[in-house]
Amino acid sequence: MLKLLADENIPRRLVSILRRLGIDVIRIADAVGRGRSDLEVIEVSNNLGRVIVTRDSDYTLPWMLSRAGSGVIYIAYNPDKQELEKLARALARIASTATPKRGLLIVVYPGGVVEVQSP
Repeated sequence: MLKLLADENIPRRLVSILRRLGIDVIRIADAVGRGRSDLEVIEVSNNLGRVIVTRDSDYTLPWMLSRAGSGVIYIAYNPDKQELEKLARALARIASTATPKRGLLIVVYPGGVVEVQSP
């Protein structure tokens, strides 16, 4: 099962729902404080062995993705409050089936469509 690190742009409510679903997730702000650069977030995720969950497309760039030791889950849209439960269930399925590895990229689109890419 994937352990997740939620970037600052991930809603607290989504993190709460994921925890309720039994997913091991921490917020970057809780781990090391707010205002961290993308490279600092990657360093924290690598040190903790966690997959980054983000809405920041910079993490999908090859040079950034290659530094993420456990991979990245990129949410490719801005979910509204009504969509958070559905999104959390999709993320929980991903967390229970995917294997963390360097260069792993999982892209979540509206409607629950998931695309998995890896090197």
